[in-house]
Formats: sequence, C-alpha cells, structure tokens
Amino acid sequence: MQDFGLEITPRPDLPAIVARWQREITESELQHGYLGILAAGDALGRWRWLLDLRRRDELASPALAAWVNAEFFPRLRHRYAAPVRIAFLISPLRAATGQSASSVAAISATPRPEQDFQTALFTDEATAYRWLAIDP
Repeated sequence: MQDFGLEITPRPDLPAIVARWQREITESELQHGYLGILAAGDALGRWRWLLDLRRRDELASPALAAWVNAEFFPRLRHRYAAPVRIAFLISPLRAATGQSASSVAAISATPRPEQDFQTALFTDEATAYRWLAIDP
C-alpha cells in the first residue's frame, strides 16, 4: 500500500507492519498517513508498528502535536487485544541534533504509562524490531 508518500508493508514474521515515508510530506499528508497506518493495523490485526521517519524532514508544530495527542493517540486505546507498540525509526544525525518539543518523534517517544499504547524512538532498525517482538 502506498499513499501520502507512505509505503505500508506487513511483516508477518514479527507480526507487525512497517510504514516508510518515501518523500517529504505536508502535515496533512502525515495525518492521513497515520490514519492509513491505523487502517492497515485494523485490516491486518497488527498492533506492532515500525514507523520509519528517516527519509523525510521533521514536521514540528504545536497544531500537529495537538492532533497527535488529542486525536490520534486516543484512537489507540483498547483497539486491539494487546496495547499498540510503535517504534519510531529516525536517523542517527536527527537523534544527535535533538528534537523540538513539538516534533512528532519527541512527542511519540514520551513515556505514557497511563495510556494503552507504548512508543519508543530508535536509530537502529534491528533494535527496533527486537523491541517490537517483545510480548507485552
């Protein structure tokens, strides 16, 4: 599946889905892409997701941060038999330069023990896959 600059691929061996942005995108495309990932998770029954952010620039704005926190993350609660696990994959350079407080990666990497989902930030894809494979 490819839409909004996004390629979504099932990984039956984990089981998980991998979503890779293939180009620079707008905030609207990011939002539609996240909803596409959610739809793919529903269709495939996958609650483990790797989101590869390495091929696009960081999108950071207070409006996007508010959407992620108020609109997207609440949709994850109690959606599947197990809590959603999202591994965000970023480049080592982006990790070294830091994230703005309103970046999706920074917001998403914030631990939220009261929520019914888990997120983590990675610079190594194999490490991200190992984290996704851990049973809850």
